[in-house]
Amino acid sequence: EARYEWAARAGTETPFFWGGLNDNFAPFANLADASLNQMARGNSPRWQPKDERFNDGSMVTSNVGRYKPNAFGLHDMIGNAWEWTASAYRPYPYDASDGREAPSADGRKVCRGGSWYDRPKRCRVSFRLSYPSWEPVYNVGFRVICEVH
Repeated sequence: EARYEWAARAGTETPFFWGGLNDNFAPFANLADASLNQMARGNSPRWQPKDERFNDGSMVTSNVGRYKPNAFGLHDMIGNAWEWTASAYRPYPYDASDGREAPSADGRKVCRGGSWYDRPKRCRVSFRLSYPSWEPVYNVGFRVICEVH
């Protein structure tokens, strides 16, 4: 979880690497936006949640790398799909000595980053959700990291 936050922030201290909650996220992330109106056809025209000020061009998940990367060159750290972390959910402030990072830590696991379904407020770098590690969630995925040796 701590590594995710460091990578997603990319040296910034704002809610997103591109700025604040009211800044246009469309070039940078796939969040709940005006494009969700397409999903409302035949359903409620006020389908929520969405931020109708912006349109990132994706109704649900999009291809990796479609949006601009952060200063570290990482794509899709915010939005598209929540990211599972290996960290057990523990209250903040963060304390690595509380066992949350142990591979054997029981309990709910932390998800970070938000998804195509979430408004910017729920996608801030600091926002956290948790789910049981066995639970399939429609808008949560994981990032594969390959280390070069």
